[in-house]
Order: sequence, then C-alpha cells, then structure tokens
Amino acid sequence: MRIIEINESENGAHRNQTTVGNNAVPEGWAVIPDDIEFPSTFPFVDITVEDGVVTSMTAGVMPPPEPEPEPEGDVWDELAEAIRSGVNEVD
Repeated sequence: MRIIEINESENGAHRNQTTVGNNAVPEGWAVIPDDIEFPSTFPFVDITVEDGVVTSMTAGVMPPPEPEPEPEGDVWDELAEAIRSGVNEVD
C-alpha cells in the first residue's frame, strides 16, 4: 500500500511511503490507489482526497535546482602542481 501526506511540504513536495500489509493510515495521510497514474513531477503533485483516498493526482511545480557551490580556490591547479612536484601521499 502506498500512502501520501495530504499537506505538502514547504518546497511543494508530498512525503510518501510504501507499506506492507494493511497498516492503519496515519492521520493527515491518504491511500494512493494502485490505478492512479503518477505524474513525472511526483512527489511535486497536486492531489484530491476523498474519505482518505487519493482520487486524482496532477503534475505540480518542481522548484528549480539549487546551484552547485563554487569550489574555494582552484583545486585542479593545486592538484596538478602537486603531481608535477612529485607528491604521492597526503598527510
């Protein structure tokens, strides 16, 4: 059984999990039926829930990816210089 948190997180995603067996669905969560189609943006989706069951799931808005941090200094130049100078081990 797959369940999804009804309220979305700050970033717009819905927490979700797959469980084995007939466990009780926690408060604030809903069951996703097996025949529901998952949009490519999952878990960034808009859901409609009736009586604890998801009745529709549509594509939501995914936040833009966060940029990779810039490395401090020119690591590659330092590495190349170390190799040229014969450094084989680092303490």
